[in-house]
Amino acid sequence: MALESPDFGKEVGNPAKKAFFSAFDIVKQIVGLVFWGINIIIFFIILFARTVTSVLKLFVIYAPKVIGRFIPAPVSTKLEQLLVYAGVGVTAEDFLSMTAAYSILMSILTYLITGFFGIEFIYRIALTAIMFFGVWIVPRIMLNALVYQRTQNIEGVLPDILDIIAQNIRTGMTTDRALWSAARPEFGPLSVELQIAARTTLTGSPLQDALIAITNRIQSERLERTIRLIIQGITSGGELPEILQAIASDMRTEQNLVKQMKSETNAHVMFILFAILFGAPMLFGVSLQFILVFSGLFSKINVSELSNLPQGATTILLKPFSISPDFYFRYALVTLVVLCFFGSFLVGLLRTGRPIAGLQSIPTFTIVSVSAFLVLNELLTTVFSGAFMVT
Repeated sequence: MALESPDFGKEVGNPAKKAFFSAFDIVKQIVGLVFWGINIIIFFIILFARTVTSVLKLFVIYAPKVIGRFIPAPVSTKLEQLLVYAGVGVTAEDFLSMTAAYSILMSILTYLITGFFGIEFIYRIALTAIMFFGVWIVPRIMLNALVYQRTQNIEGVLPDILDIIAQNIRTGMTTDRALWSAARPEFGPLSVELQIAARTTLTGSPLQDALIAITNRIQSERLERTIRLIIQGITSGGELPEILQAIASDMRTEQNLVKQMKSETNAHVMFILFAILFGAPMLFGVSLQFILVFSGLFSKINVSELSNLPQGATTILLKPFSISPDFYFRYALVTLVVLCFFGSFLVGLLRTGRPIAGLQSIPTFTIVSVSAFLVLNELLTTVFSGAFMVT
């Protein structure tokens, strides 16, 4: 009969296995707790987002009715007309309510984000105020830009449309049919307005009223003057095709004069662009290096020892700068942004006669000017730190 050997390996291995499984259970429980905590955090984030979304929806739905009661009639009428000119299908009350909602939301986010990054309280309040008023100002600027862009597109194609209408009338078409035929998709917003005018005349409305209605939806002095001349020609019994072609010819002459004016003001525009995009960044960069160099020198000189010199010795009164390099750096950035803002409007005024035309150049000018300042500042820092051995 064979002797059975004792299972020493099992007896020895059991404590190790128990310890292993105990550690595994502990890790499993810790991982489970971590995932449970993550799920709770995600749940509260989703709940907060849904709550904020619901509040914003209620605000957007009911705010127009509340805000509309407090808006003065002239302000509401003017804003409504501006929205019509811009081609935006939104009422003044809805526009103001959405602006109010976004201004409050962005202000809260700005305050929380600046607090998260540890920005001082006074700067947090300043940035929050800037964000609040910026949300109110930027949409108004954008509306004016949309109005200007829409007007430019319409005035650019207006002579061609007048020629097409004149040719259609010469071929025997009625005036409303000639308007409908000239409303081609490539003419953009004006084609839509001509279609509306043509449909209005088909329903029995006078042609003069349909044309006047176009000027109520488009802010263009040239278009208004053109329609006024057309109506005078119709009422006086003149030949409408000849009137339309004469107006188109005058408008092309006026457009050529505008192009000539642009070419004559190019020198002024280039000077302003040089000052904004290169001159001001270079001057600010040199001034900043001057402050950095002398601040470094004063930090190495004990100014108090100079007061102990013997009487009668010729001395120069030295005082440290009251402006720190960090403050001047921020001042330069803010000044460059302001220069780009007003410089863009000045360029638009010189090139087109309308300051709002420079609105679209603000981002480009700002990026180029600030980038030039940062690059020049780095280059000058390398040069001056090597020359004066100031770090």
